Amino acid sequence: MDTEAIKTSGLFIKKKPKSGYQKKMKLISRYKYFYFMLLPVLIWYLIFCYIPMYGITMAFQDFSMSKGFFNSPFVGLKHFKELFSDEDFWRAFWNTVIIAVYRLLTQFPIPIMIALLLNEVRHIKFRKSVQTIIYLPHFISWVIVASIFITFFSPETGIVAAIFKEQATDMLTNPELFRPVLILTDLWKEAGFATVIYVAAMASINTEHYEAAVMDGAGRWSLVWNVTIPGIRNVIFIMFILIIGKVLTWGFDQVYNFYNPMVYSTGDILDTYIFRTALGDNKFSYAAAAGMLKSVICAVLLIVSNRIVKAFGQEGVY
Repeated sequence: MDTEAIKTSGLFIKKKPKSGYQKKMKLISRYKYFYFMLLPVLIWYLIFCYIPMYGITMAFQDFSMSKGFFNSPFVGLKHFKELFSDEDFWRAFWNTVIIAVYRLLTQFPIPIMIALLLNEVRHIKFRKSVQTIIYLPHFISWVIVASIFITFFSPETGIVAAIFKEQATDMLTNPELFRPVLILTDLWKEAGFATVIYVAAMASINTEHYEAAVMDGAGRWSLVWNVTIPGIRNVIFIMFILIIGKVLTWGFDQVYNFYNPMVYSTGDILDTYIFRTALGDNKFSYAAAAGMLKSVICAVLLIVSNRIVKAFGQEGVY
């Protein structure tokens, strides 16, 4: 235990160490203005993220809008039992898993590859121009993106129809081609923006590491493998955790704007299924049960991926 000896009148008096609570209060007092700046964000999260969580009770009720949360009858796990016996739910669940795996295999490594390529470009203006061009689609809403690609893939007036003519097919009504369309359009829109994070991480790598490696005879590939990638390893792991955490909630806006009843067999995901069930069929409690199950799975994946990353000796998100 750390103590401070104070000499008073020839005696040494041991001063009691401060408690953990006192240390915390002193720290808060010291940085009080930073906490005041954080306060609006905490209030926003409280109002829009935590208070609405009371709606989870809907999953255990036969909810009626006329009766409200407090008067709707409690039914326990009734809706969860219905979920596990519903073929449409399982179809949407496995579609979500398959599309999420495709996205994970493309959206995670491809931005890293693009960032590594951009980092090798020595012409600053050209690199910035390319970087700007590839991340601009991120700021276009999925409504506009869907309109562009629906027109592009139209079998009557689209560019694809003009090139392939009789062989042209409507890719957005073909169940077998719908998933590739989702992956390609998602890459076109989001890969460039994810690249910005890795480029920024590469910019923070100490140039002395590159100079030392060059003096040891390292080539371009060796520099990338032994300096650049280790320098951004922690960022890569954190991005991996964040992607895993949202893997089942990824893509509602995109799928909702692209899909149609003809591609439900391969394109209907959990979020669109929940949305359609709640608002189309007015089965609010059933949809709430499906949403709660999805959130629990995402939370488990987040915790597991964070622990795996820590097991590799890297820093997690918490």
